[in-house]
Amino acid sequence: MALTCIKMNRLLRATGLVAAALAAAHASAATDADLLAMKDAAQKGNWKALEQLRPRFAGHPLEAYPAFWLLSGQLPRADPAEVRAFFKRYPDSPLAETLRREWLKSLAASGAWDAFRGEHPSLVADDMEITCYSLQERMGRAEADATTEARALFRSVREAPANCDPVFATLAAAGRLSPDEIWERVRRLLAANQVREAKRLNALLPKGLAFNDRALDRAAADPSQYLAREKSSLMARAHKELALFALNRIARSRPEEAADRLLLLAPRLGSIAAEYAWGQLAWQAALAHHPRALGYYAMAKDTSLSDAQVAWKARAAMRSGNWKVVLAAIQALSPEEARDPTWRYWRARALRQLGETEASTALFNGLARETTFYGLLAAEETHANVLPDWNGARPAAAELERLRADPGIQRALVLYRTGMDNEALREWIWALRGRDDRSLLAAAEVARLANEPDRAINTAERTVELHDFAQRYPIPHREVLAASAKQWDLDEAMVFSIIRQESRFMPEARSRVGARGLMQLMPATARWVARQIPVQPYKVDMLVLPEVNIYMGSYYFRRVLDELGHPLLATAAYNAGPGRARRWRDERALEGAIYAETIPFPETRDYVKKVFANAWYYHHRLTAKPASLKQLLGTIPGRVADPPGTSIASNIP
Repeated sequence: MALTCIKMNRLLRATGLVAAALAAAHASAATDADLLAMKDAAQKGNWKALEQLRPRFAGHPLEAYPAFWLLSGQLPRADPAEVRAFFKRYPDSPLAETLRREWLKSLAASGAWDAFRGEHPSLVADDMEITCYSLQERMGRAEADATTEARALFRSVREAPANCDPVFATLAAAGRLSPDEIWERVRRLLAANQVREAKRLNALLPKGLAFNDRALDRAAADPSQYLAREKSSLMARAHKELALFALNRIARSRPEEAADRLLLLAPRLGSIAAEYAWGQLAWQAALAHHPRALGYYAMAKDTSLSDAQVAWKARAAMRSGNWKVVLAAIQALSPEEARDPTWRYWRARALRQLGETEASTALFNGLARETTFYGLLAAEETHANVLPDWNGARPAAAELERLRADPGIQRALVLYRTGMDNEALREWIWALRGRDDRSLLAAAEVARLANEPDRAINTAERTVELHDFAQRYPIPHREVLAASAKQWDLDEAMVFSIIRQESRFMPEARSRVGARGLMQLMPATARWVARQIPVQPYKVDMLVLPEVNIYMGSYYFRRVLDELGHPLLATAAYNAGPGRARRWRDERALEGAIYAETIPFPETRDYVKKVFANAWYYHHRLTAKPASLKQLLGTIPGRVADPPGTSIASNIP
């Protein structure tokens, strides 16, 4: 029965069907096997086979694909007239955008600047590589604004593709980049550990000012030894920058050693460079939840800190309960960053803690209208939670038909049906650009009916005013899930929440690292679980079966929960591992929301917040009773509460 949940026609990838499609190329109607054969031919560069299959797709929703693959696969030799004819025939498609992007790069590489200049304005999305090709061409013609734009690009981005190097070299040769501006960019690259890019940029510095590449390699390989052997006075900018790089490398794992070395080096670095170094050190210490992080921040000026550094100053202050510093840090963020729901919420919390009730309430009220994690918490602060309507806005039949008639939606559905998910996703996103709420809800329903729950959920989530929460928080496989939750004594809403975040209810979902199925079990973890329960006989292909995956995944979550003792810790562990989740606690008890916000891994931090927002909605859908997100998050016990001898090592994978 579970096999009905799996798209059986994805098995058409088999080599035998591809060969059969090629043998039947004289037939009139294209089949799914033909499409897979066509993609296989394109991937192998078998242009003759692709040409054989192409006539069968005349009038087919995917008619553009064989022409696209033929052109893109042979672009340097393609007839420009054929490329332009493709753009004219299929103007409103992601294929035209992709082909135009690749053609522009090909034109630039071959120096066909007239053709490049004529086609570039039609590109819809920005592309850094093409931007730099365009700047090369415009600067070559001495266009007035090109140099200004090139300087802005140089100053704004941390890393850039290699074809930007000639643009930057032209600026430097013309004296439009000062050594200080080049050093500023080198510093940003080294702080991000972009050593190779920093070396490329180093070539733009005058010979007497550039750093020694071998010295940089030594600082990267063993920063402690590099600083111990550093004999210069650090008067030269190159020596200072390499010392800063080495200090930052040490700070990532040994903040106290970095602080000791920085105290010794500070007089030789100078006040500005030393303040920068303290900011970098404080940031790394805060990421590690080091108790001295705020002390290190006090050694740097807020004006020298980036938004990322200031954000972690606020997070460090949350963990220490210093609400005055929390507020000051948030107020030091750039206006754009401060508008994020995260910082609007914590600013309101800080204001309330400091007695500014009226200002706090105004911020909470503004945020409470949003359906995000922090919107839910803000609404709870002012007792203004609006419960979801599970019979919300639903599209009419005519709206569904209009969406189904859209060529982009048709292409996406055919591609999804045949397992070409990457191509399908591009078509789907392209087709829904600029759509209003009603169209998005119709598209979500079309996706649900086509058994594409991930597209249904993601599309429904994009609405602004009209919402269908039942579409956003579906409850498929409930009988199987409820049985597993009961067997392993788990909160049913929590299991739904994890599955929604892990796989969007796609039974055959597979991650880049190999996690599989609804609860995204890694093969090694699944083998361990299969021995514990046991599941016999067990094969890894069983993970695509909903009843097997939910049964095994629920057991695994139960074991993690038993080991860590708290749902929030178990959720963080499900994403990042039990050892890390335990290590991210504080010495003292922490409010659940503070623990979640101070998780140092951005992916895990976002994951935990989304799972618990999911849980709030699923609790209401499954029980018809409102939940408290604060209660769901709870309080995380401090490390001092661990029994003597407790280790952070995990007994489970």
